[in-house]
Amino acid sequence: MNVMEIVSGVDVNGAIMHALLLTKEMARSGHQVVMVCRKGSWIGRELSGTKNVTVHECNLNRWPLAELNEAAGIIRSRHIEVIHSHMTRAHNFGVFLSRLTHVPCVATAQSHKIHPHWQFASHVIAVSGVTRRYHQTHNLIPSRKMDMVYNFVDKSRFDVPAVTRDEVRAELNIGPNQHLLGVISDFLPRKGQLYLVRALPEILMAAPETIVAFAGHVRKNDYYERVRSEAERLGVMKHIIWLGYRSDVPRLLSALDIYVLPSLDEMFPVAVLEAMAAGCACVASAVGGTPECNAEPGSLILVPPADPTALGAAIISMLGDDERRSEFQAAARSTVEKHFTVEKLTPVILDVLARVAGTKRRSQPRGSA
Repeated sequence: MNVMEIVSGVDVNGAIMHALLLTKEMARSGHQVVMVCRKGSWIGRELSGTKNVTVHECNLNRWPLAELNEAAGIIRSRHIEVIHSHMTRAHNFGVFLSRLTHVPCVATAQSHKIHPHWQFASHVIAVSGVTRRYHQTHNLIPSRKMDMVYNFVDKSRFDVPAVTRDEVRAELNIGPNQHLLGVISDFLPRKGQLYLVRALPEILMAAPETIVAFAGHVRKNDYYERVRSEAERLGVMKHIIWLGYRSDVPRLLSALDIYVLPSLDEMFPVAVLEAMAAGCACVASAVGGTPECNAEPGSLILVPPADPTALGAAIISMLGDDERRSEFQAAARSTVEKHFTVEKLTPVILDVLARVAGTKRRSQPRGSA
């Protein structure tokens, strides 16, 4: 199958990682993929030189028409059968390109936002049941134009040597008797780091040697400073490590005792899947599609959002019971292997793309291009 993937994000996030893994797996299976991405983007660099993948960089501008015409020329010359878009700017570019070339565009929904472009997509893939229901009710996408395929991970990325845990903890100056909690997420209000900071005094009363590591981009807003100010006010700053952006997520996850995702909203969090794949015990807010990660009961602990008391109690219960924590770690790995690997779910997405492309071919009159 010949597929054009379109991605508009420049840096790495869950949607970008999803597109990267999907593209690599399609290419590994022998499909031909053209990746259209913005100039200087992370995904373009990651895919450079990949067999069966052609990277085309542009700014995804819809006006003037030069970039759309150039992409349309690629579609015709490479006999692209279906366009597949990720993120808002890419969705808009994709539906315009679809109208220009008469090649169907499938948009993967990784967000809960109201936009007109959803109505113009040929088909929509939602990454969770919650996301599917949102787009049916808010963007009025009929069920016949939607499929639900969960996000996924490449589990092999997280098979790091056992010695890595001790190496990373030594780098972070974490002693053998200290517990390390971790949050790997950009600093955004909806990611809820503030509530873990507020839970920390109670956690420290039960487990005084606990350390929290925050890793992720610091965006241009006041939220990061607000989280730091709260840590100062509560007197817990010495128990927090501010790591900034980390490119070695599998290594960092290997060092954690518990992964925490205190979000206020999530579609279907790749970060939790990655932590589960790494064998972390996970505590997460029961928001959006996050409960759907718990496909095998006992894979992670879910707590109400914006509730530091409940969050702290769940973490304390895990820290105080090594055997229980080990059971959650094993269940997390097993759940990812059974339900959320790129090898299992890429064929499902390919089936959707092929079905949409086939429907379009059958609907064309004889002699149409």
